[in-house]
Amino acid sequence: MAESPTGANPGNQAGWVKHSQDNMMHARNMIRDMLTVVRNNEIAEAANKDAAMEADKREKEEKKAKVVNQAAAHEKVIATSFQCMQDIEDAILQTEDSLSKLTHERYKGFAFLQVCERRQELREKRPPSEHFKDALTDALVSERNVLENARKELQALEQSGKEIVELLRDKRAFLSRDTGERRLQMMEDLKTLSPENAVSLPVKKQATSPKAGGGGDAPAEGGETNAEAPPSEQPPPHPSHALSPEEQKKAEAASKELIQATIKLLDSCAKHRQKSLETVVKCKQAANAANHRTEDCLSRRTGELAEMKKQLEKHALDVEAAITRAERSLDRSERRLDSSNKSKVDKMEADKKMLNELRAIRTRLAEDIRNKFAALEIDNMCRRVTAAKASEAKMKAAMMTRTNSAPALGRKKTGASPSGASNFGETGMTDSTAAPSEDSHRPPSNSTGKLPPLSPGGSKSLKAGGQQSLAQ
Repeated sequence: MAESPTGANPGNQAGWVKHSQDNMMHARNMIRDMLTVVRNNEIAEAANKDAAMEADKREKEEKKAKVVNQAAAHEKVIATSFQCMQDIEDAILQTEDSLSKLTHERYKGFAFLQVCERRQELREKRPPSEHFKDALTDALVSERNVLENARKELQALEQSGKEIVELLRDKRAFLSRDTGERRLQMMEDLKTLSPENAVSLPVKKQATSPKAGGGGDAPAEGGETNAEAPPSEQPPPHPSHALSPEEQKKAEAASKELIQATIKLLDSCAKHRQKSLETVVKCKQAANAANHRTEDCLSRRTGELAEMKKQLEKHALDVEAAITRAERSLDRSERRLDSSNKSKVDKMEADKKMLNELRAIRTRLAEDIRNKFAALEIDNMCRRVTAAKASEAKMKAAMMTRTNSAPALGRKKTGASPSGASNFGETGMTDSTAAPSEDSHRPPSNSTGKLPPLSPGGSKSLKAGGQQSLAQ
């Protein structure tokens, strides 16, 4: 049925009633349809809102799970790094203790080396007849080689130990910095879970906190970011949820590699300490053995020289007594000699020649005694040499070579000293004709190098002591 236009003439009462009823029915139909559409729209909107809330909740849960898992991984690495740092500190202390032991042993070996070199220098000043290669010379050469080799080995271990300490300190600093960076990363990751708290935090504190804590390298543009800027313009430095799986694997591999390198460094430190302790014990034993051998050879050498000198003095006394007796006998025989008897004259000449040979033997014995005395004095000085005396002698020698304004400073006096001691100092013998010391049994000698005639039964030791008393 066609709808009548509004305001048209109904024509009669029935038309008027029908027109009003049609309008009301049409209104009811439109109301029903409209309410149905609105209800359907509300149902659809409610369903979409629940789905969005569920998606947002699910996204937050996933994000939280990622942050928590990443924080757990960081905590695990931080705990391992902290344990490594403690082990590194212990290793540094142990290595420094090893370096101290190596240095002390090297100083001790250097003292022995100074004594050995000083003894060799003194023995170089022996008389030519006493300057030969004996057991003491071999012992000194062997001791010097042992000490020099031990010194080189100790120096090499010291150098490697210092390098290990530097590597340990660098690794300690790197682990500390890596731990700080991871803690800051964890803070930034946790801030992403609550944007309100992240916005309320001052940006300056975020930028300066790594410096205060000694942590990682914070980005320079962090301090210049505006705190009121939108979150999209202020992303975290390196949020963990923004890392790809490949990057996370690389980071974990780098952490594992760092820990393995630390363990390897600690292992090398332990090996260095073990080797250092073994080397110290070995060098100490080798130095003591070489020194004992040298001291034993030196003791035997001085004993041999003293015994030889004593025998030579005894023979010199016998020769002197024989010369005195022969001179008296030949003097009496020469006075009673008949010059016409050729056989007796020839016998007298042969006897005088034999007496001259005996005098020559006396001169050689005296020279030999002086050489033995000089060698004995030098070896006795070698027994009295200490590290302090050897160092002082080197300092004096170096000072004398540098002193040009006092050229007579190092000049040695010849003859007896005021105290009656001989001129055998630490720098060696200066004159083989020096006055004998109080405990010496050296026979006196004149300027011509010949022994004066002694009366029978005369004691050279007593005469030497008397001359020494007069000199004092």
